[in-house]
Amino acid sequence: MLPYQAPWYLKNGSIMTVATDLWYGTTWRRWGDRVTWLRHLPKVPWQEHIFIGAEGVPLWGLWSCPTHAKGTIILNLGITAQVKNAWYAHIFARKAYNRGFAVLLYDWRGHGRTAELSPVPSSYGWREGEDQIKMAAQLVAMGCPDRVALVGFSIGGQLALWGLKAAIEQDCPFVCGAAALSCHLESTRSLAHLRSTTVGRIIEQHFVKNLCAEAEKRRQLFPYTVKPGAIERIKSIDSFDREMAIDYYGFTSVAEYYQKTSAIYFLDKLTLPYLIVYSQDDPMFDPKLIAEVEQLSEVQNLPRLSSEMSTSAMPDQVFNSIG
Repeated sequence: MLPYQAPWYLKNGSIMTVATDLWYGTTWRRWGDRVTWLRHLPKVPWQEHIFIGAEGVPLWGLWSCPTHAKGTIILNLGITAQVKNAWYAHIFARKAYNRGFAVLLYDWRGHGRTAELSPVPSSYGWREGEDQIKMAAQLVAMGCPDRVALVGFSIGGQLALWGLKAAIEQDCPFVCGAAALSCHLESTRSLAHLRSTTVGRIIEQHFVKNLCAEAEKRRQLFPYTVKPGAIERIKSIDSFDREMAIDYYGFTSVAEYYQKTSAIYFLDKLTLPYLIVYSQDDPMFDPKLIAEVEQLSEVQNLPRLSSEMSTSAMPDQVFNSIG
């Protein structure tokens, strides 16, 4: 497979990341049906449903199953994404549905519609892994195929890998593998890498703004779960985690929380197949992680991960790997 070659004005990974989000993220609902490669794909006939995750946490999502479906895909979104605005997830879901896959898009803990149902915060996959196992069983009971793949974008890729870990530990008969695109794997180092550039610091503050909005919604809906002044103290991603997550889950520090939830520390224990697609110039995550993940894959005698893709690529190999 040849590496993706971006046009000259998108050669820089940071510029590509920001431009893609600003352009597609704000216009996708308007241009979707006018794009040639998408126009011939029928829209997904979504059904709304509230699933029940681990510890009885309610999870809001949209699901759909085509006739004679050949598999089921659960999609995990990025750090501040919601089903209503995750353009990349909707395009992926439309392609997957028209290739014969049942699809679930859902707002994970602390996000979107799910955050309106429960004050339970996100845990970067630590508890969302079991959430996916619960949802997989419910989808199968609702008529979806019992061959389930977990897919995630950015930090959602870490959620997918946590789901795979939970499936192995619980001997889940439904989950068959996972695919992670531009995957978040190690929080401490990736956050430091994000802050190492001006563009990265701008991206972080964009995330912080959205995280604070979710925190304010939580304070309005469930005021007893938010400490006085907590939202006003949030100035960064790790300060959000300090104020909104670690006490709930019983961690003593953000460092301990990140160590526990980072997926790279259990990759060598995964016995089900997984695909990781990484970009070497992704401004979000430390590129040194690529060599570590490749080494872990070699130890397991797995194929090397794709590490030369563009940050905007959505390769067909993801569908091929779970088909």
